[in-house]
Amino acid sequence: MLKPSKIHRHAMAMLFALHEVIACPSHLSGQTQSETGRAVSTLAWSTDSTGPSRFISVHGRRAAIFGYSEDGLEIWAYPLQILSSLRVAFRSQSTTTGIDGQTILRGVIYSPERLTRIYAGPDFIVREELFVPLDLEGAIISYEVESARPVDVVIRFIPVLDLMWPASLGGQEAVWNDAASAYLLSESTHRFTASVGSPDMVAHDETSNSSRRVGRSPGLAFTIRAGGRDKTARVIVAGSASAQDPSAIAKRLLQEGPSLEKAAVDHYSSLLSHALQIETPDPDTNRALAWSEIALDQAWVCNPVLGCGLVAGYGPSRKARRPQYDWFFAGDGMVALHGLLAAGQYDRARQELEFILKYQDQKTGMIWHELSQSAGWLDWAKYPYMYVHVELTFDFLAAVADYFAATGDQKFVSANWESLQSAYQYCRALLDPKDGLPRIPFDKEGSREQEALSDELTLSASWVAAAQSFANLAAATGHGQVAQQAAAASQQGSRAIAQRYWDERQHFWITGYTRSGAPLIDRAVGPASVLGKLLFSQEQRNSLADQLASSDFQADWGTRGKASSASTYDPNSYASGSVWAIGTAGTATAFWAEHRPATALPIWRALVPWSSLDSLGHMHEALAGDYYHEELESVPEQTWSSASFFTATVNGLLGLHVDGASNRITFAPHLPASWDTVTLRNVHVGASDVRMNMVQSVAEVRLLLQNEGTPVGIVFDPEIPLGAKIRSARIGNRSVVATLKEHPHDSHARMEFNLPHGSTLLTLSYVGGVAIMLAPSQLEVGEPSKDLKITGMHLEGRVLAINFDYRPSGSSSFKLRTPWIISRAQGAAFEAIAPAVYRVTVSASLEDKATHDYQKGKVIVTFASDSRSGVEEKVRSPGGKE
Repeated sequence: MLKPSKIHRHAMAMLFALHEVIACPSHLSGQTQSETGRAVSTLAWSTDSTGPSRFISVHGRRAAIFGYSEDGLEIWAYPLQILSSLRVAFRSQSTTTGIDGQTILRGVIYSPERLTRIYAGPDFIVREELFVPLDLEGAIISYEVESARPVDVVIRFIPVLDLMWPASLGGQEAVWNDAASAYLLSESTHRFTASVGSPDMVAHDETSNSSRRVGRSPGLAFTIRAGGRDKTARVIVAGSASAQDPSAIAKRLLQEGPSLEKAAVDHYSSLLSHALQIETPDPDTNRALAWSEIALDQAWVCNPVLGCGLVAGYGPSRKARRPQYDWFFAGDGMVALHGLLAAGQYDRARQELEFILKYQDQKTGMIWHELSQSAGWLDWAKYPYMYVHVELTFDFLAAVADYFAATGDQKFVSANWESLQSAYQYCRALLDPKDGLPRIPFDKEGSREQEALSDELTLSASWVAAAQSFANLAAATGHGQVAQQAAAASQQGSRAIAQRYWDERQHFWITGYTRSGAPLIDRAVGPASVLGKLLFSQEQRNSLADQLASSDFQADWGTRGKASSASTYDPNSYASGSVWAIGTAGTATAFWAEHRPATALPIWRALVPWSSLDSLGHMHEALAGDYYHEELESVPEQTWSSASFFTATVNGLLGLHVDGASNRITFAPHLPASWDTVTLRNVHVGASDVRMNMVQSVAEVRLLLQNEGTPVGIVFDPEIPLGAKIRSARIGNRSVVATLKEHPHDSHARMEFNLPHGSTLLTLSYVGGVAIMLAPSQLEVGEPSKDLKITGMHLEGRVLAINFDYRPSGSSSFKLRTPWIISRAQGAAFEAIAPAVYRVTVSASLEDKATHDYQKGKVIVTFASDSRSGVEEKVRSPGGKE
């Protein structure tokens, strides 16, 4: 099981260490190595849950180790798989029978730069450290033994030396080389080579030329010895896809091991010190966010022929030499790019855009779909995978516009203008002149790979965004007429969407149309992002939001890809009912855009436990739709899951948007009522770095800003309790205008001002209002959904109506934080449990309690309107004058 107390201490220690470093920048240059690496080491995350569902992974840019312990590990030096099925066994010097390492594996420690497995034998302890350097094609596996007598470590593996699928080599051979103390792997052309060995070798299998295999275990094995006076023994694995001798790489790994580990520690310490840091009162959230940034960094892979870019994820090879998503997908890269922008990693975001542009179709302007890491060694264009998804070109224009908005990097836009214009022309070529919306050619696909559609709602929405994005880019680079034409095309498409994609009977969107012209109404959640884009009327968006918020779509661990009531729903299907992290993050963001924070928050918070479900710190691709566990086909480390979780946190929960083009920061947080504070460090905008600390109470919000650079424009637009009225807003001793914006489900107070260099304190006070607080889900593997789902709220005067789905057979409750006094509650019981905090428990009849299905419920809370509630206090106008 996980050790939460240890994890929490680690997470908080890391954040406090970062606080000291960032608050005192002058300390950074004088740090020793141990101080520099402290933030990284405190992110170490341990578990004694070491069963078959615990994915093991260690990442470098040019190599990786990963797999499940019971199946054995595989090692890659891109684009080569060097070996598979690596397992370990131990034999004490006092015994003759070896012990399978899997049977005595007792713990795993995940760190950003390494992974450690702990084995507990009858009279020895072994710590196995797996390490992959940042920029070398190899790996170091070391065994530190605590024992009175030496322990023999038996390493068994299957030599592979083959290219990533679909390329392949022939004539592989493994021979023992005494001088190198290693097995040398080669193939007929001798272009691809590898070595697997150890300087601490005791014995090894012979590679005899025989048609018969003596013994039952496949592959090769060798024995190293550690313990006694020589506590540590090492295994060195190296690979080469060029003329470089792998023995030379192995020698560097052996000689430079400590400095390579130091470089990895320094790298992650620098990452954590310079990227956006988010500190909340919840250590689990803090840890998940920090590891999401690490996961994004670990997705950066360098291929010796193709170059460097973001891969889509990591998982063990299945039927072929395809390590799941450990190759390049432009669409996944664009999702990850938004995570990089949210984290302030602008240089890496630009590098990913450049990598995508590198393989743009020069004839059509189309953006590519996927590149195997072996694509440089075969005619990849003959395979039907590269230029197949039309939506990616639309998404690319929006991604570039988002990059420009965050960074103001006009040079990048100007330098790549012809490529951007070519992409835009490709998008325009797909438009139907009747409605100005795109159609999918017969030889291409949209975002849905399961059905052959002629058009999709998501694609049409992407066109609207792409055209407006291109208009913005054109205007920024002096192409005024082009900008006007693109903006007009965007508006035309926007007007046509609701007419084409709305089903009046179900009051739900039409996902798309088949090749025969039939509408596809499958109640899928895919188009959820359109909620916040004003493509449908407010009445239509309300209907969509009410349905998406229900238990039909929402599980305690996220949003189902398809409603559980749909005829084609399959909770264990990859694409027809499972819960995807990217869909969950997008749905939460859409609800925040619709100002429904009581619905958005639990959806977003459902993703936090994903970071501990399998590979610690990383998130799966998809979970089952009916019970909390991984979906069968899911990849254990999915890049866009970590990226979308981080993006939803920054852009949705925190409402943080950096506009480098206009040197402005928008901070519009929907802070949970149960959080009293949040701190953001390293908010990069233009030439400035800004730190924010927000503290909220039942009647006040304080925002302390520290600007280390030149002046910056600030829009501060926090959510305040629903129904609250502004009393005053001040920056220091100076009044500032605060504009109250009331929505059906939340209220905001908006302020705009210029932030000078140095420290600035803003104080916003208000009176009255109510905020709802839902406890986080307590998820256990194998359990069904059981928590209450808020589907709507409405405050009329002093009467609050809350609609929800709940299981009457269980206990359903929530808290209300308010200075108002509850006089009565219809459909629930209530009790005061703290100053200004009530617990509201839903009432259910005995008949209802007999059912285990979700039902719709409603609670109406009436607040007293006398002076005890504080509402008779004198309220200031938005300008701050009485």
